[in-house]
Order: sequence, then structure tokens, then C-alpha cells
Amino acid sequence: MSNPRKKYSDAQNVALLSQVNRVCPLCAEPLFYQKGGRSYKNYEIAHIYPLNPTPDEILLLKGEERLSSDVNDEDNVIPLCEICHGKFDKPRTVDEYRELLKLKKGLIDRSGQEAIWKRYAIEKEIGEVIESIYKAPDFENDTEIEFDPKEINKKLDDTISQPTKRKIKNNVREYFMFISTKLSELDNAEGDLSEMISLQVKTYYLKQKRMGLQQQAIFDNIVLWIHMKTKPKTNDAAEILASFFVQNCEVF
Repeated sequence: MSNPRKKYSDAQNVALLSQVNRVCPLCAEPLFYQKGGRSYKNYEIAHIYPLNPTPDEILLLKGEERLSSDVNDEDNVIPLCEICHGKFDKPRTVDEYRELLKLKKGLIDRSGQEAIWKRYAIEKEIGEVIESIYKAPDFENDTEIEFDPKEINKKLDDTISQPTKRKIKNNVREYFMFISTKLSELDNAEGDLSEMISLQVKTYYLKQKRMGLQQQAIFDNIVLWIHMKTKPKTNDAAEILASFFVQNCEVF
């Protein structure tokens, strides 16, 4: 008996489209087009594991990871442009299946992170520190770091990329003392505010760690969290602040 194709509600369609930012995740083609002042649908809801697999597809995908036992579950579907959907379905290949499954897993993880961002607060005054980064003077590369709880190389493991390691070390070298000073200024205005911020960052980090995430994902998620909460002009300011908390031992 074949599985019936589910008709997804408007709310489910909106959620699925939001997950992929209204563009095809395989080719970046917009999933809507404009004509005559109106928007028209340019996508189909694709099943990652087939809705009604053929005997050959069952054999092909035997032992492969699945995101849901229910083929119509939202975790097993993704909006694709019509061309990419057709190419994905015919002929179906293991490599393309794994690619789309991995992509969908990343989208699910990001959606989960967005829910976590809403639950974990950080004091609004941290925005003053972020803003001050844009006004900071140029720093010499050999600026000494007086506070050295642990060498960064010993804190970071092989799950974090070399470019990210270098970025963290450079950010710490150039901005650690500057941010420390700015946090002290917050304490002078409102006592123990920096400690409260540090505890909030530590709590968010521990939540990420408990989820079993690797260091690269944890660092990236902390940067995104800071960015979403503070709305800096550029993402590098959030990276600088996250690097500070790596050196300061709230992270890793």
C-alpha cells in the first residue's frame, strides 16, 4: 500500500520556507518569482527519503540514516525549486541523498538554536562593549595579555578549524585588554555587571556543551547568539567578543 502525499498547511509551508530562507538550498534559486505585481510559487516540497520508494530505491538506501520514520514528517521534507527536485528524484543517488540529508540536519539544528537564542538572555549593556569595538584605536600586534588563565592552543581541540583558531588568537591578542577595560567601566557604573554577563555566557556555553556539540559548532553558535542579541554592525564584532570569553574561560 502506497503512502499518501500529505498536504502541508500554510503554517507548515511558511516554517519550511523560513528554514531555507525562501531560496532553493541546492542552487540558491528564489522559491518565488514576481510577475504582474504578484508573487508566484516556484518550489515543490521534496521528500528526502522517498514517499513511495521503488524496490531499487529501497535497496539503494538500505542502512542509510533517516531523519524520521514518517516519510511525511517535516524533518523528512524540504522545499526545492522544481528543477532541483526533478534532478534529485530521477535518478536518485546515495551521494545526493546524503548531501540533502546533511543539509536538512543543519537546518533543523539551526532552527533549534534559534529557539535557544530566545530562551537565553544577555544583559543589554553588552551592546555598549560591542559598539566600543568599532571605535577602538589600532592595536599593536605584540600587545601583552596580562590575564592568561590558559593557553588558547591547550583549550581548543581538533574539532575547531585552524582558521578559527587563528582568528580567536588574533582577536584575543588585539582586543582582550580593551574589552576587559570596557567591562570594568560597566562595573563602575553598575556593580558586578561584568560577572553577570560572564555567567550568562558560561550558561549558554554549557547548554551547547550538554547538547554534545563540537567546539567549532559551539563557537559558531555563541557568535550567532551574541550577534542576534546585540545586533552589531558586522559579525566580526560578535566574533571578537566570543574570542574574549574563550580566553576568559567562560567558553571551553
